[in-house]
Amino acid sequence: MKKRLLLLVMVVGLSACGNLFFDKEDNSNLATFDAFYQEIDAHFSFFPLLTINFDSAYTSNRAILQSNPTRETLINRLQEMINVLGDGHTNVYIPQTIRYDFTAKFPVNKLESIDAYLDKSSNSSQVMVYGKIKNENLGYIDITTFGASESNYLLIDRILRDLTGVTGIIIDVRSNGGGNSKNADLIISRFNDQSRMMFRSRERVGKRDEFGAWVEGFTTIFEGTRFTGKVAVLTNRGCYSTTEWFIAGMRTIPQVTVVGDTTGGGSGRPLPRELPNGWAMRISNTQRQLPEGRDYQFSGIYPDVPVWISQAQIDNNIDAILEQAIAILK
Repeated sequence: MKKRLLLLVMVVGLSACGNLFFDKEDNSNLATFDAFYQEIDAHFSFFPLLTINFDSAYTSNRAILQSNPTRETLINRLQEMINVLGDGHTNVYIPQTIRYDFTAKFPVNKLESIDAYLDKSSNSSQVMVYGKIKNENLGYIDITTFGASESNYLLIDRILRDLTGVTGIIIDVRSNGGGNSKNADLIISRFNDQSRMMFRSRERVGKRDEFGAWVEGFTTIFEGTRFTGKVAVLTNRGCYSTTEWFIAGMRTIPQVTVVGDTTGGGSGRPLPRELPNGWAMRISNTQRQLPEGRDYQFSGIYPDVPVWISQAQIDNNIDAILEQAIAILK
């Protein structure tokens, strides 16, 4: 009788502990979600700027995941949490990227092609296209990314030689999502006449409102040939991260005018981290302010001359931003 009772207790016990042995994946998904929250809580630098309560979002999304702890639910809840943060530098890689789309709510403000405006165009590399504006003594350079190898950007010297004699240059960085800040500095230095403060930044070092000292960042000067004429930099909401670094530097130069739409608003430097299930993530860990003391995270860098392209202009292949830049430089 005692043996039968012991066997019954063991069977009931194993049945009650079924989740302990077979729900390892579910528990891992919940643990991953909790770890994501803890990493954000410990390192994210923009809590003072958030308008949505991140802790409340964590509680509500965790409850949804807990009731259905699948991989798909985890991915969806992480996406919701990242949307709450609204930061393009805070991502999870699984290997596809869970990210916030900072351009979704805004018009592109760039045509698919501006060939109609160019006398001719040349590819100096995979990342830069340049040429001259038709019927104008103006050069045009389109920089599609700052994320390629340095050799692609050193070709700026050849481009400027080919554009010798122009009275102004248009630099188009619309929809350039960023890359390496060293490449941005390299291009800035070819137009810069003296070192100027372009921003100041600080790193989160403790609680959500605790930061280290501000550190100023300055533009650099190239010792070789530089272009000292007037420059227009074209922007839209697709300008983000290192491209905003580039714009922050260029706008300190007196002969430069920023034309177009406000940028995407990504001033933080990403900190790489890893979640318990092996997924990689990164988190904005710094704040950055323009010389006038404004952090452009979320709000973006404002153009000197705001211009938008209407749907009617798009339908007729009219680039109102480019045309405004031409008018400014003439």
